[in-house]
Amino acid sequence: MKVEEFVKEIKKMHKEIKAILKKSQKKIKKYADRNRKKAKKYKVEQIRNRKMKKLIEKFVGSYKIKKIILENTVELEL
Repeated sequence: MKVEEFVKEIKKMHKEIKAILKKSQKKIKKYADRNRKKAKKYKVEQIRNRKMKKLIEKFVGSYKIKKIILENTVELEL
């Protein structure tokens, strides 16, 4: 087998594997998205604390959202 033939065969296998992976990723995403909820829309403003008996010391007072980093990630002013 020549080097050129070997390279062609490897490239062909690579394309096939890529297609199979893409197909399986779509399936996995479909099942993961079934239980996924949309992220809450945040605004730069005051937010109230949650009242949790067990962790009340960590959630004292209200916090101001300084900056929205991503759809579900915010930076708080503590």
